[in-house]
Amino acid sequence: MQIHLSFTKTRYCLDILFIFLALSLLLPLACGAGAIIVDEDIRLTDGKGYNHPSWSPDGNKLTYAYNQGIWVMNADGSGTKKLYDTLAWSGDPVFNQDGSKIYYATESRTAYSARYISLHVMNADGSNNVKLTGTSDSREPSVSPDGRSLAYVSKISGNYDIWIMDINSRKSVQITDDKGDEASPTWSPDGTRLLYSLGGDIYTQEPDAVKATRLTDDEFNNTEPSYSPQGDMIVFSSDRDGSYDLWIMRTDGTGMKKLTMENSSERSPAWSPEGSRIAYISNEGGEYNLWVLKLRVEKSEQAATVEYLEEESVAEISPYINTVRAFATEEPKKFIISILLISFVIVSGIVYSFLRKIR
Repeated sequence: MQIHLSFTKTRYCLDILFIFLALSLLLPLACGAGAIIVDEDIRLTDGKGYNHPSWSPDGNKLTYAYNQGIWVMNADGSGTKKLYDTLAWSGDPVFNQDGSKIYYATESRTAYSARYISLHVMNADGSNNVKLTGTSDSREPSVSPDGRSLAYVSKISGNYDIWIMDINSRKSVQITDDKGDEASPTWSPDGTRLLYSLGGDIYTQEPDAVKATRLTDDEFNNTEPSYSPQGDMIVFSSDRDGSYDLWIMRTDGTGMKKLTMENSSERSPAWSPEGSRIAYISNEGGEYNLWVLKLRVEKSEQAATVEYLEEESVAEISPYINTVRAFATEEPKKFIISILLISFVIVSGIVYSFLRKIR
């Protein structure tokens, strides 16, 4: 009887130990130090062909391309106004650092030449339109935080490379020289780095650096990156789940999390100046329109999960269950490995207990 009680206590202790080991294997993979809460997803327009939303520095307005023109609206979708109109293509509008001007690209043509895309600048009310580049395709302007430099892509060297223009002198310097086409250059909030896409991957580079840092390296098309206002995260569009969705990651390329879950394509994300909204385009419903995603980022070293708040009230669920669910959805390979490790530990414990019993 005494031997049986001793064996029962030993087995109970082993069970507790194995459960502890199992949890210690799972929790470091499943848990993180924070979460991104998606509160609301709002459709701002109802038409077709909307593209390239960009925030004003105060976050109160959006400029965008639509129907071969450059437009502006209030951040809630009201007060739409056409600033520039042409019979040719126009796009890629962005505000400058103080919101007084808008840079954009438009199709141009000179006598006895083919059409090409050039950069222009105008006042934020649409007046005083000035052409900045000529002869070769130049597009996708991005104004540096100090307002002194303009990053853009140009085909002047044969394919799309990144150039930086001194806004005062209008002199430009080539920054990249790759066989592929660089795209979507954007500045870091402190103005020390450029973020861009190339060949389906995302890179970051200091303007005077010889070599760029590659942030993604996979078979998917990762494109249109944009820094968060704090400079600690990057939002981008990727087809890694089939259709294009919005994703975020840390600035070193780790911790990728999915923001949108639609079967449609979500593209051209732009983070608002205060960091609580992301404007983008989506063809949900068949045509590309402007949308705004409202979100909250918990203050932490990393964003571990993405949670969605439903309009209807729901019963409270343990945060640990939500964390494990998010982990299983967003990191299925790691989740399966964790389960296999836990199963191995538990089975090993059962076998060990059985062998102890038959000795």
